[in-house]
Amino acid sequence: MKEIKIVEEIRKLAGKPGKGIIAGIGDDCAVLKYAGNKYLLWAADMLIQGTHFDIKNAGYEKIGRKAIAVNISDIAAMGGIPKYVTVSLGLPPKRSLNTVRALYRGIDRICKEYGIEVIGGDVNRSLKLVIDVSIIGIVEKKRLLRRSGANKGDLILVTGPVRNGRKEHLDFVPRLKEARFLSGRFRITSMIDVSDGIAPDMGRICAESRTGCRVYADSIPLSKGLTLEDALYFGESFELLFTMPVVEANRLFRSMRSGRGDLKYFIIGEVTGENTGLRLIQKEGRSTALKMKAFRHF
Repeated sequence: MKEIKIVEEIRKLAGKPGKGIIAGIGDDCAVLKYAGNKYLLWAADMLIQGTHFDIKNAGYEKIGRKAIAVNISDIAAMGGIPKYVTVSLGLPPKRSLNTVRALYRGIDRICKEYGIEVIGGDVNRSLKLVIDVSIIGIVEKKRLLRRSGANKGDLILVTGPVRNGRKEHLDFVPRLKEARFLSGRFRITSMIDVSDGIAPDMGRICAESRTGCRVYADSIPLSKGLTLEDALYFGESFELLFTMPVVEANRLFRSMRSGRGDLKYFIIGEVTGENTGLRLIQKEGRSTALKMKAFRHF
């Protein structure tokens, strides 16, 4: 069963968000009432041996780092700042304390880099190595970004060039700096981090915003060696995919030309009406459906 269908079923079973919940299932983070001009952000991501990493090729330190990085990326996609994590481990019987030490060297390194504290977790026996991280962050109310705000006529942009998730999924840099730059200076109508590929993640924005889209194949910036197919459907690049009005995009690119914005953003499409569906426009102008393939990770 596709992940999107599973999430929708859970969403139905969970019912409507209760008091104090600004946003529940359907975004990169849950958004909770907090204090003053800020919201609390809460998210979780689980990494499983054989699905998200291969120990032999990765090494424990890099696996630990990635477990935190993917959660930071979720906070970034909401415009926020990461603050605390809990880390729960499922350990195979033959794993020693050296395994835990190596994992935590990677965890500790990235947590110190981003000012995050490890405040708890759990340890259990497991057939495979499992790392389950829950993260808490904060975001100013005026900076909150969600998947549900895209409007017809908005432009679709991506940070990039889009990274090769097959090669860089263990070492990627979460786009926290970019998200904070955008949320603090421009009107961003929706945002998501590209964990599953541009196609399914743009599909999530369109589903939450009740819109369609046109994505232009030859406008997607690809890192060296990355194919269009992988950019669309493989994922694990963790770039930011977002929408903004044309007038705001013009401001963004003027800022970049003036030297005030040293970050790279690329226009790859436009938001359309819901009845138009999700379309991929090829170089020669041919339009095909933007397929919502399920990303199978590793």
